[in-house]
Amino acid sequence: MERPATGVTYQRFPRVKIRELKDDYAKFELRDTDASMANALRRVMIAEVPTVAIDLVEIESNSSVLNDEFIAHRLGLIPLTSSGAMGMRFSRDCDACDGDGSCEHCSVEFHLAARATDSGQTLEVTSTKDLRSTDPKVCPVDQAREYQQALGNIDPYDADPQGDHRQVALSPF
Repeated sequence: MERPATGVTYQRFPRVKIRELKDDYAKFELRDTDASMANALRRVMIAEVPTVAIDLVEIESNSSVLNDEFIAHRLGLIPLTSSGAMGMRFSRDCDACDGDGSCEHCSVEFHLAARATDSGQTLEVTSTKDLRSTDPKVCPVDQAREYQQALGNIDPYDADPQGDHRQVALSPF
């Protein structure tokens, strides 16, 4: 490749060298450019990864000291696996439920039931043991291991490196 003419900045002629390329992984070098070009490339790559997130939370009963919005925000921060994301529709584009997000084509339902019953004792609510998905392909990242074990892709006797991740601590009052 020819070098840019004198007076032209190198930003417009970056060089990319692919080091390693797999179906779900790429390792590359980006040269002869500045941080803004690298950041733009990073943003495009992140935007193109299909993701699923908790964005609508309906709380039936909450007697804890934590308000509903706080709990909903914490649930929205849970990282979810998204192996099923490519097969899902955006709720606004779903014609099966007229865009209200109430069908299996554009939504996944999670259930969480936790109650602190022992007075003076704190109950730790975690995404691993307390949050359950109706679709095993879309679940909290720390439950993905169970899903893979059910499919026979992971040896059930291997140690789990992640463990539980506490979402909320509840105490009766």
